[in-house]
Amino acid sequence: MNVSRIARPAFLLAAIVAVLAPLRARADVGLSLPPVIDDARRGARFGDFVLVPSISLEGRYNSNVFRQDSREGRSEAGILTIRPGFKLSNPTPSWLKLTWDASVDVNFWFSKDPNAGKQGRVAADTNLRAEFLVRSVVGFFIADRFVRSVQPRNYSTNARYDRNFNHAEAGIQIRPGGALQFDLSYAYNFELFDTFKDGNRQYHEARLLGMWAFFPKTMLYLDANWRYQDWSRDKLGYRSDSMPLRTALGVRGYITKKVALDVKAGYGQGFYKSGSDIQTFIGGASVAIKPTQFTLLDIGYDRDFEDAAYYARWYTADTAHLTVKQQFLRRLELEATVSYSYLSFADLTPVPGDLPGFVTLAANQTGRRDHALTARASLSYSALRYLSLKVGYQMDAIFTDFRLDGVSAAGVVTRDYGGFKVHQVFGEITVLY
Repeated sequence: MNVSRIARPAFLLAAIVAVLAPLRARADVGLSLPPVIDDARRGARFGDFVLVPSISLEGRYNSNVFRQDSREGRSEAGILTIRPGFKLSNPTPSWLKLTWDASVDVNFWFSKDPNAGKQGRVAADTNLRAEFLVRSVVGFFIADRFVRSVQPRNYSTNARYDRNFNHAEAGIQIRPGGALQFDLSYAYNFELFDTFKDGNRQYHEARLLGMWAFFPKTMLYLDANWRYQDWSRDKLGYRSDSMPLRTALGVRGYITKKVALDVKAGYGQGFYKSGSDIQTFIGGASVAIKPTQFTLLDIGYDRDFEDAAYYARWYTADTAHLTVKQQFLRRLELEATVSYSYLSFADLTPVPGDLPGFVTLAANQTGRRDHALTARASLSYSALRYLSLKVGYQMDAIFTDFRLDGVSAAGVVTRDYGGFKVHQVFGEITVLY
């Protein structure tokens, strides 16, 4: 058994959870680029509803499929993806507001490494939200998000971290006045891996979101979120069940017609069943600027905490981002994003009992510290009503000095490095109605 099979997913699995967790205090302030000129003509109309079916063909190059450190080698691959999907909505809702989009990826891998060629074939993503009685004093909503992701392991093997995640939510909306709204909801979430059973978990989630629009396009909000989280297998020192609580007070909306902001501040605590706990400030600030009708800049900072899933129970993340969007002739759209996160893990001195099969186990740092960097750029072109083209580049990297060493019962010495760097280039053709 190689330690490298265990250590590096500590950040990766946690990061996936953080990305897919429901966004808190999400509100539309209307600061966005106009739709491309062909959007209004797309879709089949059924009364108030518009259905836009599509099918895409994507070619992608991945420089480091198994996210290995440069000292561990790397496997590159080409990936061909066929992606059918659809979007369904009713742009002018009466008593019902519905949005539903879904897609399925069928992947074909090409690589000199036979293990890379045996990675997951099918991924899927669907997101549904229905709000009922949207103009009444009392309404309710249901929502569901399901994601099946294809995720290679962090060393060359035909085994995988392919994962199924679902967030099912239902809630009530109360609008006692034109400027006030309260959302109270409950959600059940599960995360199940095809073969990596140590990653399986479920959690119940309760949320209260109160919003007061003291100006027509500016609101004050209170967001409180509590979870009861249960891992299928506890790991001494590595993770434990918890009941994380987050509360934040914020302001979101316009300063001027061309400037919008979102500022929030609050408190978070993990309430972990065993091991050290986390009590920390959470919050952030972001500013969006629209100097012209076709230009958008978004810069911001955010602080939160998440379960580390497979090393040290939890970590805090301080994240800064910059996004630039530019549209040309209502057809061509350029988007670039850079995001940097400083990840601070709970202090942990690993012992052999944490990972069965090891006589000795040691990390070179008691407190793991990682620097995560992501850069993305894409250029999309709406060529016709029925045709859209896209090219792009993405870089994901973890920079860290963290290292985990171990000796197995058979006397095999192993070493895992925590860092990696991945470059991806892709091109996509989409046919849609």
